[in-house]
Amino acid sequence: MCFPFLSDPSHLTRPRSSFVVRQGIRLRIFACTGFVMLFISQCQSQFRPPQVDITEQDTIGYGFIQQQDNEIENRSYLEPFFQKLYKQRIGGGQKINIVHIGDSHILGNFMTEEVRKRLQNAFGDAGRGMIFPYKLAGSNGPRDYLVENNSGVRWSGNNCQKDLRPITNYGLSGFTLESNNATAKLTFRLRDTTTAETHSFTKVTIFQKRSALQYDLNVRDEVTNQDAQILYDGDYSRSFYFDRPVGQVSIVADKATSQQKLLTLDGISLENELSGVIYHSIGVNGAKYMDYARAKYFAEQVGDLHPDLIILSMGTNEAQGHTDRNYLYRSIELTVDALLRHSPNAFILLTTPADSYLRGKGFNPNMADVAVVIRRFARDKGYALWDLYAFSGGENSAANWKTKGLMTSDSVHYTRAGYATQGKLLYQGLVKAYNDYVLSRP
Repeated sequence: MCFPFLSDPSHLTRPRSSFVVRQGIRLRIFACTGFVMLFISQCQSQFRPPQVDITEQDTIGYGFIQQQDNEIENRSYLEPFFQKLYKQRIGGGQKINIVHIGDSHILGNFMTEEVRKRLQNAFGDAGRGMIFPYKLAGSNGPRDYLVENNSGVRWSGNNCQKDLRPITNYGLSGFTLESNNATAKLTFRLRDTTTAETHSFTKVTIFQKRSALQYDLNVRDEVTNQDAQILYDGDYSRSFYFDRPVGQVSIVADKATSQQKLLTLDGISLENELSGVIYHSIGVNGAKYMDYARAKYFAEQVGDLHPDLIILSMGTNEAQGHTDRNYLYRSIELTVDALLRHSPNAFILLTTPADSYLRGKGFNPNMADVAVVIRRFARDKGYALWDLYAFSGGENSAANWKTKGLMTSDSVHYTRAGYATQGKLLYQGLVKAYNDYVLSRP
């Protein structure tokens, strides 16, 4: 097919020089070689081996962490989740939503970014997931996207940890942001923190509690001059789609009636048109399990993300005081039950926190108790467990994190290298369990 002249004797009668013939052969060979290489590369990208290699870049080199013990407990419970990953790995076409919920360790995105980028490299990148304009709400937040308050209006915000009422009105992010200015406008742009490259997306889901007081919204990209079209309109979220991928999105208040006077945001999710993993990370400084249990709309809006796996990573703040074991157990139970009520197809993975100091001043005797309760709850209910506390040294192991430069000066939070270490470890645990599932398939 590539060299029709070889089977066509008529070329012998053509008045062409040998040089021209040789040049033609070279060009045809070059073209065919390029086609074959392109075909092979496409095959390799579409038909990958089911198992995922854990590379040297995915491992850590700290002796006090027992990587050989880094396992997901009760991983057979997660087999339906791994089956979906398997289908995506070998054939594509799957959207896999992971929702990771926690405290300040999760809010900064340093740990979850490590897990996200590795899972998306292995199974495909379907989008960034949940984001929020944390700075406008008076908090720190992730650095892999930019938020511009284009209109320069004032915003007010709060979060579920600071609000001490028995039942609070917080939703997806655990934060809420509000403006009564009819010209309110926010622009969001994803960026790679290493290269500053802008990432594109096509779907924007805005989470807010709808009421007659809420402004209508225009969702648009001024770079490509596109207005997104609304395709889903619910009580707690609305999804908008762009015809062509965009690198940024502006959310603009539109006062359509005299009754409208507010724009509130509970969270925003950004996705692209590809199959693969969406890794949503949700965190609030100082958060405990009960803070999410008290948030009236939190579990309901998490349900609108259609999670396949929900990871719960808390306990550090419960350990900063003496939290009654039964109260902590009940707090976890209330949180998980609410999440599963609205996400009945999701699977639960609980994690224990790495050790840290008591208010930054020394050994914390409460950390072991918190880990015990989280373990007991996961085992009682049959959920999956990732016991970071145990395999990273357990009681008083914060000294090891500290001496290796993996903890900050407050001795409660970790450095960027410390969070990267934890992220790599969680990725290892998930991939080991997934690979075991692949090997056990008939």
